[in-house]
Amino acid sequence: MLRVNSERIGRLLAVTVLTAMCAGAATAAVGTVPSEAQGVARAAWLLQRESLQSLPLTGELFQSDEFGGGSAVSPSVANTGGGRSGGALPVLASLVLPGAGEAMLGHKRGYLMMALDIFAWTQVAKNHSDGADLRDEYYAFADAHYSDQGLVIAYNGIDDGDGERDGLPAPYLFGVTSVADESELYKLPLYVTKEEDRREYYENLGKWDQFVYGWDDFMSPQSYATLPGNESYTPTGDPKIDFANPWVSANRETYRLMRDESNDAFKSRDRWLYVNIGLRVFSVVQTAWLDGLLGGGGGDEGDGRLSVAGHDVRLIAQPTGLRRATLAAAVTF
Repeated sequence: MLRVNSERIGRLLAVTVLTAMCAGAATAAVGTVPSEAQGVARAAWLLQRESLQSLPLTGELFQSDEFGGGSAVSPSVANTGGGRSGGALPVLASLVLPGAGEAMLGHKRGYLMMALDIFAWTQVAKNHSDGADLRDEYYAFADAHYSDQGLVIAYNGIDDGDGERDGLPAPYLFGVTSVADESELYKLPLYVTKEEDRREYYENLGKWDQFVYGWDDFMSPQSYATLPGNESYTPTGDPKIDFANPWVSANRETYRLMRDESNDAFKSRDRWLYVNIGLRVFSVVQTAWLDGLLGGGGGDEGDGRLSVAGHDVRLIAQPTGLRRATLAAAVTF
């Protein structure tokens, strides 16, 4: 009885071992033959490999069971403009009116740029008009209170101390001994006639001390010291010090302030003009980028490739809102 049971148990063990070995072999055989689904997934990965390579650069996330497994989700770079390409026309439009090229490509930011450019031009026109009006005012003021004849009097003789405008002492003559009449004013350094250079003529009247004598309210430091109550004042003989006092010519000081106000208006005009120029440069570059002419996200066929030393360079831009963006570059070797 025991002998029969031992034989039966041995046969059962042998059948179990053989069954396990056959199952293992079948499983190994199935694993070595790729299924149709796995082949399709592998082919899909090969087709998407270029876009997958850009994922680490742009910071986009993707799902993958294993590297090259085919379950990756290829991202599409956000294109708020719809990816429309207009060639060189949007770039030329941006040069004429900043923002027009972006608007043609479907980007709403272009309308904001157009509004800013138009506003800047209004400020250019306004400040130019204000500066010109103020310039005419200080020209008229100088014509009313300044004359070259005053220079002739100052440089033609020595002051006799009576307070009259009949000449100045030598320290104030800037090395010019005498000027007989207006035809000899060329002896003065920096002197030009109104006909030769109108702008420089009016600039000199307030800028250089040697022209202070031509103002109708000019008072020499010596004459000022002789007035009652000014006994404590002692002229230094240095024009840069003595003529710095506002009482030397109040009209010249007023003229200087008027001229500064006009110049400030022209400076404001220039600053707004720089805004117009900057907007055009920025808009042209941005439009060319958006249109793909500089290697950006333009047409689907990758127009306008960039290369460095014969190697293709891909620039990848991912705008996120109005103030943030991701920018990356990939070089093919």
